[in-house]
Amino acid sequence: MANWSRTAAVVLAAALLAVTAPVGAHAAGNGRWAVVPTPPDKPGPAPRQYFFLESPPGRTVIDTVRVANLTDRPMTLRLYGADAFNTSADGGFGLRPQGERQQGIGAWTQLGLAEIVVPAKRQTDIPFTITVPPNASPGDHVGGVVAAEATPSGQLAEGGLTVGVTHAVAARVYLRVSGPTLPGLAVQDVDADAGALTYTLANTGNIHLVPTLTVTSSGLFGHAVTATGPGSRLDLVPGARTRLRAALSGTWPVDVVTTTVTATAEGGVTATGSTTTVTGVRPALGVLALLAALAFLLLRRRRRARRLRPRGLA
Repeated sequence: MANWSRTAAVVLAAALLAVTAPVGAHAAGNGRWAVVPTPPDKPGPAPRQYFFLESPPGRTVIDTVRVANLTDRPMTLRLYGADAFNTSADGGFGLRPQGERQQGIGAWTQLGLAEIVVPAKRQTDIPFTITVPPNASPGDHVGGVVAAEATPSGQLAEGGLTVGVTHAVAARVYLRVSGPTLPGLAVQDVDADAGALTYTLANTGNIHLVPTLTVTSSGLFGHAVTATGPGSRLDLVPGARTRLRAALSGTWPVDVVTTTVTATAEGGVTATGSTTTVTGVRPALGVLALLAALAFLLLRRRRRARRLRPRGLA
């Protein structure tokens, strides 16, 4: 462990002395700045889009991240490591803000600089280390190296109020800690009505998964019901649970709809969930109740009219 610490210190010191270089034409970012893995000395046929790293517990991983200023003015950015998560509503991939407590890879990541000034149209490679705890669980630990605005920018909100918004760009980090890998998916709580399908998708294993979702649906006597959405594949971190929604079209006013959701991921991981729902019954019962009420009123009126009709003389 001591040798790793000394190596990390040497790498950090050397990298901090690196001079800026012109920005490459294919840098990715938000149009103002980019955060990407630094290309290796001997790059392969495809550039590194994300950090894919491996380590046993109790070791330190060393790498560098490239921060590029795409504007015509110097830019001051804050640098930090962050844990990844999936939003509970639609499964979007997100990184925790610097002010939130980082419990995983975000807490293990140490940047060579906490803040950096990048000259206009230049880029700088910043070293970082990830110190994996001895008791780190095996599998994937997902996060990112983030470069955020040092000063929030003002943005006009509803009601004429100006709120501070901090923009950030990150390079994702996928760190696999040595040990057994147990991929797993679950499709739970499937529920459908005449126009919508909702279900919970969960990553029950210890590695990140990018599942493909397929929804099949049919109505009474097997007639076709079309399900649309979600349109994009998700990147689920271990332990993620998200509620997803799809639109159903083609159901009859009163129908029996059977729907199956299938999630598949690399390595043969598959999960399914199904539901059969009777749709349109409540509206139909409401119409029948209304017709019955009208019939009752008409019958009552006729009987009353008969009672009030004058009887003829004998």
